[in-house]
Amino acid sequence: MGNTRYVLDATSSQLTVQAFAEGLAGIADHRPQFSVRQFSAELEFDPEELEGGALRLVARTGSLEIMDEVSRKDRKAIEGVIGEVLHPERYPEVAFQSSRVVCTHVDQNRYRAEVLGTANLHGEENVQTIQAQMILTEGSLRAHGEFRLRQSDFGLTIASVAGGLLRIKDELKFTFFLVAQRQNGA
Repeated sequence: MGNTRYVLDATSSQLTVQAFAEGLAGIADHRPQFSVRQFSAELEFDPEELEGGALRLVARTGSLEIMDEVSRKDRKAIEGVIGEVLHPERYPEVAFQSSRVVCTHVDQNRYRAEVLGTANLHGEENVQTIQAQMILTEGSLRAHGEFRLRQSDFGLTIASVAGGLLRIKDELKFTFFLVAQRQNGA
């Protein structure tokens, strides 16, 4: 049958990043969450060949927007810190390219996928594994899951605010819900 190509429907998809703070009691439990507003993805999948397929995901670093309810002043401060950490003018994209995809058939049109590949962030490349659940329909593929990465693995400065009284932990949690449409002729 061969791989079928699917392209992200950005209006129906979501990619979020959650940070975890440590520091002063009372505010250390804060877990700021950001939405990635501009990202794209291409997937290839063949339900007959479960050890094939591919994923390419690209996100614009300057498109992170805090999802939490914060004052205008705090929003500006947080966005400033994110800019200092990610340097979107120098590193405008974060990319993930799979090198191996292994799927397991779960039930009817549902699959579990383990995607091994390379993440490129801030000019550094590291191996990353993504776990996902997928649902295949006639004209689309939906996938959801999460993965974590350590900022220090990519040479990123660990952000802190309030003179270092509140510091973001090294690990970030990424959550995704992707809707991709089957390409014509695929």
